[in-house]
Amino acid sequence: MADDDLLECRHMKIKTPKSSGIKSPVFPALLLAGAILSSPGWGVQRCAAGTGFPAAPTDSSTFSIGVYQIVVDPNFAFLFAPAPSYSSYYSGYAGPTSGILTGPVMFDGNTMIGESASHVRPESVFPVAVGTPAQYPLNSTYSNILGYTDYDLIPTLFNTAPAGVDEIFTEIEEMDLQGYVDTNGQSCSDPRVPQINSQGSTGLGGGGVLTSVKAGPGAMGIGDTLPLNRRSIGIVQQINNGGANDFPGQSFFDIFVELTLPPIPGTVANTDFPTNGAVLYNDASDPLLVENLDVTNLPPQVTYYHGNTTAVPVLFKYNNPPYWAAGDVLGYLTLAGHGVFTNTVTAMAPCPAATATGGLLDQILGPVGTPVVPPPVPWLQPTNSFPTPASGYNSVENTVVNNGTTNVLDDTASISNGPLTIYIRDLSLSGLGNSGSLPSAGNSQGYNSSSATVDFQVSENGVDYYPATLSGAIGIEVSNTNGVSGNTTTYSMQMTQLTASGTWAGGNIYLRESPTQATVGLHTVTPNPRGYRISSFFDVFLQVSVDDVNWNPSARPMRVLASVPPALPGTIFASQIGNNVVVQWQNNFTLQSTPNLTVPFTDVPGPVTSGSYTNPVGASAMFFRLRNGGNAIAE
Repeated sequence: MADDDLLECRHMKIKTPKSSGIKSPVFPALLLAGAILSSPGWGVQRCAAGTGFPAAPTDSSTFSIGVYQIVVDPNFAFLFAPAPSYSSYYSGYAGPTSGILTGPVMFDGNTMIGESASHVRPESVFPVAVGTPAQYPLNSTYSNILGYTDYDLIPTLFNTAPAGVDEIFTEIEEMDLQGYVDTNGQSCSDPRVPQINSQGSTGLGGGGVLTSVKAGPGAMGIGDTLPLNRRSIGIVQQINNGGANDFPGQSFFDIFVELTLPPIPGTVANTDFPTNGAVLYNDASDPLLVENLDVTNLPPQVTYYHGNTTAVPVLFKYNNPPYWAAGDVLGYLTLAGHGVFTNTVTAMAPCPAATATGGLLDQILGPVGTPVVPPPVPWLQPTNSFPTPASGYNSVENTVVNNGTTNVLDDTASISNGPLTIYIRDLSLSGLGNSGSLPSAGNSQGYNSSSATVDFQVSENGVDYYPATLSGAIGIEVSNTNGVSGNTTTYSMQMTQLTASGTWAGGNIYLRESPTQATVGLHTVTPNPRGYRISSFFDVFLQVSVDDVNWNPSARPMRVLASVPPALPGTIFASQIGNNVVVQWQNNFTLQSTPNLTVPFTDVPGPVTSGSYTNPVGASAMFFRLRNGGNAIAE
């Protein structure tokens, strides 16, 4: 059956290049969600379970499905807002409170994966051929693994495997995930993902495609201009050391992508994005690591999932003044996976594979109301004081915008109260007290506030929610005992106190952190030329009471992440037009200037706070910067 007979796709492109790679022990994580489907008749014959790894380099062709989430940096939240006279955000965007952008279910009918011949660890004979000359020229650097140092990141479990273990080296040679639409013009219907139609429309006025992922370079030259250090390579490794069979095994990939977000009518992106969309990528130091520890055949019939790391930044590839510059961080890819299924794939198979109970969306995004715990985002902050001034901690609030309607998918904890169950979502901790210095190496320090505020939504039926605002005390112990990795310092945290009381529509309510189950978290600080990249989270075990005597525990902890900071612009664009210099920037910030850097900056008369500013070319230099309040934030 021809590919055109199976489905109709509309897409945006993401390319995964190749990596010569410098192994880094710690990296900010990137999450993407996906699965690969394999069918007889596509590519080479599959390896049956227990027959072992291939005896010679080979290429496999498979079906792939996927989905992604990005947490948008507040600097670029305006791009996903409704256009004037419209009311709906960019399709799949939850709004600026959480900044979560969810893509649709995507599909690729011909993902190519190269495999090496079976080798015994530790490999002593390099280079190792991955895939066949049909995919890459004979002896091409791209088709070889030159050593373990080719990998940007090898998980500890693989890196510490004993000598004598069989393993093969793998590479995603080509993967092009496109927004899926079947032959009836329907995309996958699920409240966790936005939908598109056969014209690529999102229901907001038509036009545009939603996403695709590409790994390469590929057979038809896809990605052949991408650098060697952004290859999407992996390892499949025998678990039973020295056993007769190579299966079961464990597998991982370091994945690099290019993702194109389309302009969508009715949103700011329709005018601010380039006509062909905004192209994003993760750079060579930030691979997306996906793993599966129970592989029984090749290609693996499993779902790969993202490891326990912080979120991976995705950057703009090209300049687009005044909205962004190449290299600006749009946001952080925060949920990901990649899997393989067998049996014949029909035109309707991608949707059941994604939306069924236990399917792709359950495994990668989590069931409705119980989302997968996302990694923390290293937000840019002007100071490394703790707690970060004017910040707090929030549980995951995710509202998927789909065809002008909203689906609330917020993290929800259930608490049994006798015959009743109380549901809590949208938990927010603020008023954390005066900020101070973090403890020095080897030391710990306590931070306390007697005027903390706890906000959340409460329900007795899981449908109708009412606000509750409580006041009380919070205590946090921070320990600097984890050392420094690269230039990132990781602090351990434990919540030593959380007691708050207040009212809601149902009467009095009291909340505390569990006295028997520790609420712990991590706080990371990385210096940045513009301040500090800081990630922070707690996994909170809550208890609730209606009489301050009888306490009921939540069924599971809720992860609370550092709140999204206010926008700070990243770039001032200056260009000469005729005899004028035009200065452009995004959002509303006050423009300042000075004729000499030894003279203080002053506000440009007006003051000028938005849009562009035209300055005639003169005989002397002029310097510009933006300020937010009293702080200079871009020059």
